[in-house]
Amino acid sequence: MADTTGTDRFDALAREWDLAPHHVRRTTDIADLLNERIPLAGMSALEVGAGTGLLSFALAGRLSRVVASDPSQGMVDILEDKIRQSGIGNIASLRCGDDLDGVDGPFDLVLLQMALHHVPDPRAFLGRAAGKIRQGGWIAVADLDTEDGSFHGPDVADIHFGFKRSEIVEWFALAGFEPISIETVHTMSRQGPQGSREYPIFLATARKR
Repeated sequence: MADTTGTDRFDALAREWDLAPHHVRRTTDIADLLNERIPLAGMSALEVGAGTGLLSFALAGRLSRVVASDPSQGMVDILEDKIRQSGIGNIASLRCGDDLDGVDGPFDLVLLQMALHHVPDPRAFLGRAAGKIRQGGWIAVADLDTEDGSFHGPDVADIHFGFKRSEIVEWFALAGFEPISIETVHTMSRQGPQGSREYPIFLATARKR
């Protein structure tokens, strides 16, 4: 999530975030597929737009260390509480946005879960992310397929309406990555004025050339 967009909203949502079952189910599906697609054991990782750290915690048992970053102070506060209460020693929190200011690399892996659509310039961000990954390292992006804006609704203006999978593959290549896989990892259902809608979420993985 970009630090210039919507942090007040996420500050307000932080305390209830982990109580939403759909957040937990989505994270579980993403973590399970990441375990299949990437050799995570012993890797160092940076999660961008980590929120309360659901994905970082789900993967921490396999990673050597993970830096969970987010621009929302409310999210980072909850994340730090969770780190203290869990006693897990290989997760560190960092407040920063998609500029990655203050992030030290290189990492073996950069992760994003439903964060790229909050980044003002996703293509430029992927170039910055590449600079934080060692040669041969990985990037993994989970996000929405292109939708009509109904996923967040009219009150949220700081987002892209998902992405075409072909443009993710193109942006990966432009940033110096070799695309490995892109596939549906989860489907979220949301109730709207027209009834229930389903929104597919893809997981795209690539390696730095």
